[in-house]
Amino acid sequence: MSCDLEERRDLWGRGGTPRAGLWPAFSPSPYPHDLLTALGLDFGSRYVKLVYGTEKGGWGRKKLDTLTFFRDYLHRQGERLAIDWLRLGLAPPKALVVTGYGKNLLKDHFPTITEIRAHFLGARQATGLDHFILLEVGGQDTKVLYVKDGRVFDFLTNDRCAAGTGRYLENMARFLKMPLTEFAAAWEKPGDISHTCAIFGESELIGHLLEGMAPARIAAGVNASVARRALMMVRRYPCRTLVFVGGVARNQAVVRLLRMQQDYEVMVPSYPQFNGALGCCLEARQRLLKEGAP
Repeated sequence: MSCDLEERRDLWGRGGTPRAGLWPAFSPSPYPHDLLTALGLDFGSRYVKLVYGTEKGGWGRKKLDTLTFFRDYLHRQGERLAIDWLRLGLAPPKALVVTGYGKNLLKDHFPTITEIRAHFLGARQATGLDHFILLEVGGQDTKVLYVKDGRVFDFLTNDRCAAGTGRYLENMARFLKMPLTEFAAAWEKPGDISHTCAIFGESELIGHLLEGMAPARIAAGVNASVARRALMMVRRYPCRTLVFVGGVARNQAVVRLLRMQQDYEVMVPSYPQFNGALGCCLEARQRLLKEGAP
């Protein structure tokens, strides 16, 4: 069974532009000739993301559907869960650290860290910054971290409401029968979307359609509501640098609408969806160094 493989010769960066010096080039084929050292796994609600380092100094990444990963790449060995590394096309890493929505499933079988720590480590590495606000919007929840003097000074999470998350945006695009790429590009003349509830939001969209509003304007209104909701969370912190990660950071309309507020310098790492996995990989590498592993 194949998975959604993403392994390219790029550098991690910010604002869509690679920054030299922070990351080496991704290795296109590390297995079986190049064994893995550290690997970070972000078990998200929609996708499982992996970032790994190799003994020859290369880096790689993979992304696959969460249900596919659970069904085809996890198996039991007695009382323990194991990952089928051969089927994934990877060598077993020397160190593995897990985070994400599904980490509770794996916490008794693999080392885990909180999503807060994982995203902090990933964003700090990807940007080289010590003072910033980190906005992470994933498939199921939203997190805001205030990083000051190179540490997490405070954080907020919203995991009780689906509105403003990736799942919410996908549902709204599906409701409008609009391709997600088209939906994520809609930002001009946004319609007024007042409901912040994912359930009642559909009723509001129906009302706009009955009034004759163009679907593109409705989509722009949904994207604007997500940006507005995010700004409500970040405005409590005294910093003008906003680092945006998570799957929703790939929504160019939301990014553009955030930047149009002119309150923040909005930075988006080149691979925002892999930020948590990157942080886990860095944690795994640090644990190897403490153990004195080669």
